[in-house]
Amino acid sequence: MRNPDRAFETLRDLHVAALTGSLIDGVAHGPGGAGYVWSRGIPDPTLNFAYGVRRPDQFAWAGAAALGRARAPAFLARDAAEVALLRGLFEPAILDPVRWMVARPLPAPSRPDVAITVRAAPAPGPDFEGVFANLSDDPAVRTHLRRTYLPALRGARGRTGVTAFHLVLRDATGPAACGSLYLRGDTAALYNVGTRADRQRRGLGTAVTIAALRAAQARGAGQVFCQVFLHRPAGAALAALCARTGFRTVCAPTLLCTSPS
Repeated sequence: MRNPDRAFETLRDLHVAALTGSLIDGVAHGPGGAGYVWSRGIPDPTLNFAYGVRRPDQFAWAGAAALGRARAPAFLARDAAEVALLRGLFEPAILDPVRWMVARPLPAPSRPDVAITVRAAPAPGPDFEGVFANLSDDPAVRTHLRRTYLPALRGARGRTGVTAFHLVLRDATGPAACGSLYLRGDTAALYNVGTRADRQRRGLGTAVTIAALRAAQARGAGQVFCQVFLHRPAGAALAALCARTGFRTVCAPTLLCTSPS
């Protein structure tokens, strides 16, 4: 992926393909190669955004695509040049730096004090849900996860060309950490890595990430993709976790949001 433009397009398409059918519901195509990614049940701009917007007509189309789905317009810019073009069209309420990171899965020792299961299915299952619903000790965050993300994950459907694997790590207390791996060809995409709020800072997120890399390698993946939003509360911690487990930044897009929420 030495060509930055090609790397961006390749990882963007992988990201959308991985999550379509669960967290993402579809992509609308507009003028000049512009697109709008959207989620029916989750309002977050990280899952409802336009890309390839550089001109006023594309900007108007993307705004209509968002507002028609009751979403505040948001725009993913591949680089600083696209950020500047978009800021010439509107003044964003938030600029959210994104890191698209890639690791080549290498065998690494697993922790003997934890057990990790890998479920091959579109939907993750109750043990995964029990972890995911309790990733934060903030009641508002837990409510948001349970009302929006969990129904989308629970209702996930299989897609041709993409195979989903959901990992659950158990320690002495039971299910404690989770992650999702979506395999497409020789590349996998890693999402939903997290640890129960009451089990954090014990290295369990690192352990489940290493397990995901091992699972990807065992299933023929030559590289694994991960996305990190640095503006989000857990963004810096996730970026550090990814760096510890061998991920390196390949692209650094920016999400420009018209709404502060």
